[in-house]
Order: sequence, then structure tokens, then C-alpha cells
Amino acid sequence: MKGRGTNQLFSVLFSPTLLLGITGVGMLVFMASMWHRFIYIDDAFFGEQSFWLAKEGVVKTATLIDFLGSDHRLFSYHKLNIFIGALLIKVFGWSVNPLRFTTLIFLIGFLWVLYYFFKDNKVWFSRDHLIVTVFIILFNPLIVLYAFTFRPEIWVMFFGFSSYWLLEKSFVKVHAQRILVLSGMLAGLAFLTHLNGLIFSMAGLMVLVQAKKWKGALTFSVSSGIICLLYFFDLWQEGHFEMWLYQIKNWPDNNATNYLSDNFFNLFLNIMIKLSEEHQRFFWSDRVWAISAFFLLALIPNFKYLFRQHTHLMVYILTLIVTLNVAGSQIAERYLIYFFPFMAIIIAIDIIRMKDKSAYIRKWLYAVLLIFQLIFVTKMFVGIFQKNNDHTKISKEMLSGIPDKTALTLVPYTFIFNELENYNLASFKAFEYYQVSIKHPLTQQEFFARAATLNIVYIVVPLKGLKYTDTGLPCLDSGAIDTNEYYTEYDRNERCAFLVRK
Repeated sequence: MKGRGTNQLFSVLFSPTLLLGITGVGMLVFMASMWHRFIYIDDAFFGEQSFWLAKEGVVKTATLIDFLGSDHRLFSYHKLNIFIGALLIKVFGWSVNPLRFTTLIFLIGFLWVLYYFFKDNKVWFSRDHLIVTVFIILFNPLIVLYAFTFRPEIWVMFFGFSSYWLLEKSFVKVHAQRILVLSGMLAGLAFLTHLNGLIFSMAGLMVLVQAKKWKGALTFSVSSGIICLLYFFDLWQEGHFEMWLYQIKNWPDNNATNYLSDNFFNLFLNIMIKLSEEHQRFFWSDRVWAISAFFLLALIPNFKYLFRQHTHLMVYILTLIVTLNVAGSQIAERYLIYFFPFMAIIIAIDIIRMKDKSAYIRKWLYAVLLIFQLIFVTKMFVGIFQKNNDHTKISKEMLSGIPDKTALTLVPYTFIFNELENYNLASFKAFEYYQVSIKHPLTQQEFFARAATLNIVYIVVPLKGLKYTDTGLPCLDSGAIDTNEYYTEYDRNERCAFLVRK
């Protein structure tokens, strides 16, 4: 009786109708959350790079004043992401929403590719597999957040999975070499979008080598390699490559642990240490706990079956995981998005197979994980709605009190929308990064002294009334301004305190 109840519960919770219904409700809530969506820090960071490329023809982050030379020229940037952003700014003007909508378009494009992947592989997969896969991917906290954010992860997922789709087609189609050229080009575009996208070129090559498709491996490698080389188009001039390495190596986020090691021993040691920490990516926070647990629950008991029946998929996903760790940037949960399609397909395979099995404990675990995912997605939506506001209007109101628009003004990073073209702005993010470089939090006296050295005239300090906006500097968290020799407070409201150089 207990087993029958478990089977019924599992069948109900993972029925295609219910999963489609949950996904549909999630999509409606997501669309509502787009209205006055809060400005994510990366919207500002990548948006500014595109802004200067559109305006001056060079990529830089001018508001990150005196930081690794990036306020004059940034060499370490996501090429395709930033170039498309610059094009959008030229067409639609300086605004965050066109940039965000591009990410959403890439997600829709990915779903189109996913549909045709299942259609092309209907020998192995049913409509139910597609529904479970779509649910696992879309009804996820990371997708809820990043689908309307100007970041490259979903773009990379689109290019990477499109490359994999064509890679699989090359094994059954007559014109395999032509298909592999396109597959390689898409893998190269993933790299152009983010350096981490190199993992798709490596995974595609590994599948072809494992299948002993030597000619195909060469075709794929050459086509992807040619596209990848485009990344270096602006690094050939004297000093540019060295500056690129300098910015990567000294960025506050640990982006180059492995491939910039001093010697072979340190390289080997760094690789071993980083591999031992890979689990952190999968269980970084409740944004990824559920999908990671789903994945392991599907992968571990079925490892031999999956390798036997879905060899290409397994070789591909395992290569992605290992290569991202060894050759990619820092361990971060957001990069799991690259793996989502492959993780979700493996999860779907097991869930569909489970319907005919009597593995009651695993069915209960799946049911519990589904409930947790509902909670985590709800939590993400609640957090987004709490932060949502007409931030561009607020930024305009706060900066309207600055008497001289040409004077260098220090503001929260989100204020660059849409005021970067109207004021001479610097960002608190530069001071936050400076804290990392000196390895201790700034005191107010140190902060004001550095601001004066950088010729900052006005400072706009966010207060508690400006919810979910801060400076990243503990010395300013309270909103109280200490007496100092550099700046004096000349105005204050519930949202901001305004300081001017003495």
C-alpha cells in the first residue's frame, strides 16, 4: 500500500500536465517580474562596457576609476556580448531594457533548438522527456534571475547546446562535414561570448575523438578555432596582450588560478586543488541545490546505463565539467547554466524511467526535491519583486541635485542607468575593488582621502531609504558621515546623503 501511494504521488508530481502548468505559471510570474526589474550589478558592469564602445569605439569601464587601467581601456571583456550590446545602444539608445531583452531572445532561441533536438532524436526521447527537460531548465532560480539580465551565460548556453545539437546530427546525416563546420563555429561563438565557452570546443572534440571520427574532429577543431581566434583581434598591437594578461591576473575575482601559474608544479597543484573544490559550484546556494541534487540522483545510480545508451551525452557533459574547472575562470554557480541542458536531459531520462520502477526511496527524494525547487523559485521571485522599483527615475531624481554635471561624481553603480551620458560619474565599485587589492576594509578617513586624490567633487551616499542599494564599503553602511578634511555634507534625504569637496 505504501509503495502504491509513493508511485501515485510520483506520477502526479511529475505528470506532464502538472509540470507544464507549473512552468506556465512561472512564466507568467516571470513576465510580471520584468516590470521595473531592479538593476543587477552586472547590468551596469557589462552595460557600461557596451556604452563606451558605442560612444567612443573602445571598451572601458570609466566609472571604475583608477582600477587596472580599465577606466582608459579594458582588454579582458566578453567580445560578442559587448559588441552586440554596443550595437543595441546605437539603435535604441542608452537604456538597460534592450540589453536585457537580448538575453531573453537567446533563451527563446535555445528553447527552439531544444525542441528540434528532441524532434531529431525521437528514437530515444518522447514528448514527456521534452516537458521534464524544459521544466527543469526554466523553473530554476538562476534562470529566473539571469533570463532578464545583461550577462553572457544564457548566450553561451544557446551557442553551446546548438553546437551539441549539430554535433549529434553529424553522426546520422549524409553531409556530416558541413554540419560539423557549423557545429564548430557555434562552439567558437560560445568562446567569443565568454572565455569559458572554450569548454564546448573541447567537449565537441572529445566526443568526436572518442567515436574515432578523426576527419570530423579536424573539421570541427579548425572551424571552432578560426572563430575563437577572432577574440584576439585587438590584442596584437604592442602592449595590448600584456595588458590583457595583467587585467585578468589582477582582477579581484580569481579568474586565472590555473592557466597563469608560474611553473608546472604550481599548475598541477592548482588544478588538483580546484578539482577538489568543484562540488562548491553545484551546491553554492539554494539557487542550484535542487537541480544539482536532481542531477546526482539521476546520474549516480544510472551511470553505466547512461554511458551505454547515451555515450555522446555523457562524454560531452563530463568533459564540460572537468574542462570548466581546469581551464575556466573561478568556481561560481552561475556557470552551471552552461550545463543545464545536459543535466536536465539526464534528469528527464531517469524520471521517465522511474515511472515503471519500484524505487520508492528515490521517488520520495525526487518528490522532496521538487517541493524544494518550488520553494527556491518562489524565494527568488519574492526577492526580485522586493527589489523592483523605477530605478532609472530614482537615479535621475537623486542626481538632479548635483549642481555641476561635468564634475566627477561618485555614485552607486546602478545610477549609470540612464545617467551615464548626462553626468561625469565614478562608481563605488572601484573603491570596493580597491579594498580587495589592499586586503582590508577602508576607514572613512581612508575613503575620503582616496576620493580626494582621485579628484572626486561630489559623493552620493545611498541610505537605508534607497533599498537594496549600497556602496560595498562597511565604513559607509551606517549612513553617518564623520568629520573630515576633504568633504562636507550639504544635503540629505531618506534615500541619499550628498557630499561636496571642501
